[in-house]
Amino acid sequence: MYQALEQALIRIFGTPELMMNAVSWHRDINSGYRKTVSGIEASSRDERLWHDGLWQSRLRQGMTPEWHDVLTIRYGDDYSKRIMAWQRIQLRFSRDERLPEPIRSNPVLIRLWLMYELQHPQLRSRKGQFDITGKSERTVYRWKKICRRVCSEWITLAEDEAQALLEQAGSIRYE
Repeated sequence: MYQALEQALIRIFGTPELMMNAVSWHRDINSGYRKTVSGIEASSRDERLWHDGLWQSRLRQGMTPEWHDVLTIRYGDDYSKRIMAWQRIQLRFSRDERLPEPIRSNPVLIRLWLMYELQHPQLRSRKGQFDITGKSERTVYRWKKICRRVCSEWITLAEDEAQALLEQAGSIRYE
């Protein structure tokens, strides 16, 4: 169901980091982006052609800010933007009653674990994985299960809202 939406969101938010080493990626970047100059100062902001940058700004304006931040973490290829988005929604996650208290009260644990769970599988790296020591395997398994359920619910809500906006604008169609 989400295959067309997922491809559109990956295109809108950026290119997954794993594809950046390919020669074709550099060729696409050189042909598909143009650097813009605003005023006197040169801007390093890349303006995406094919209206992808336009769709991202429409999503940012039309969506709930928390859901847009979830999509930025999930699909964005700019690490600094993902960190900023996480800082904006970290308080919401720390107040979510469904998460276990030891995870909610530990800001490092909530950041490492939940941000890893929110990221798209292509954007996850081995460096982001970690193990919890000092707890039983059953407790850690239960915590992972709860975190995955909460994160998948947030992702589903964000993608549903983005899908509604993109369908309404005519950016994606299902055949």
